[in-house]
Amino acid sequence: MTPLPIKPALDRRSQRTRDALRDALVDLIAERGWDDITVQDVCNQANIGRSTFYSHYTGKDALLVGGFEDLQAELQRQARAKSALDGTQTGAAPRLGFVLGLIEHAHEQRKIFRGLIGRRSGYVVQQRFRDMVMRLVVNELPADAPDGLPREAAARCLSAAFVELLSWWVEQANPMSSTALEAQFIQLAQAVWHAQVADPHTSPASATATQTAVKRRESYKQTGL
Repeated sequence: MTPLPIKPALDRRSQRTRDALRDALVDLIAERGWDDITVQDVCNQANIGRSTFYSHYTGKDALLVGGFEDLQAELQRQARAKSALDGTQTGAAPRLGFVLGLIEHAHEQRKIFRGLIGRRSGYVVQQRFRDMVMRLVVNELPADAPDGLPREAAARCLSAAFVELLSWWVEQANPMSSTALEAQFIQLAQAVWHAQVADPHTSPASATATQTAVKRRESYKQTGL
């Protein structure tokens, strides 16, 4: 008789444990802030033993990173599904399909999100969140950046702008709709992506200014000034 497989059940049990630990961590961050939380606090909140905690994570930072990695994976899955419906992306404009999903996630859990990205959360949580947004942006930017605009610079600019915009939005008493905020950010992203950085040594305006300066110096020499 073939034994019944037990791995899926173990996987589900493991996932439930991880979910409980991450939920406990998020609740505690919103309540106390990152710096005042210990592993024991998380275990008590989740009603899970320390040995079980350490069988999954090396510490609270690893737990935090794991939560953001899971959120990133889900947002990327949604973005791929959206991209498949919309068609192939070209270098003309970054789509940033993760944006609406993350905005809606923040809206559904506004109180918790305020704790995650607000001042009480602490530098570590804010930086981990920014890192996740940066990876999401980089993953979706077209490879062929416009001339004069470094791709990494554009990614940093866009990820920072999105985090600040989202932080402002979750604090509003009467915020604009998720789709309206997405449209505003996509418009900003396209403007940044298409911004051209003129080379001061080769641009027509610079060349004209240089020629004018040379002529002025020649005139000064001739007049003895």
